[in-house]
Amino acid sequence: MATPEKIDLFEAIEQMKAISLAGGSFSMKFRKYNRQMKSGGDLVTINAAKIRPKASDEKIENASYKLFFTDTETGRALNCWQPLIVEFNGRRTVLN
Repeated sequence: MATPEKIDLFEAIEQMKAISLAGGSFSMKFRKYNRQMKSGGDLVTINAAKIRPKASDEKIENASYKLFFTDTETGRALNCWQPLIVEFNGRRTVLN
């Protein structure tokens, strides 16, 4: 079985921004985590997403560490912790 291609997480985020700016969408997978409840770990798959403007840290705690996006299939505005993104367009993300 072939090893999935890897991509640096921050390079993946830059590509997500470029794809969104060009009017396209991308797929991604991430792990859920709720800091207040200290729970999560469930894998979430988003088939078609677009980046949306980031909130400020003053409005949303730790916004600088989160990715703000819209699930274009449902229209829901969502966010996730950047380090918990595990896949972008079928490529496994890694933190270097």
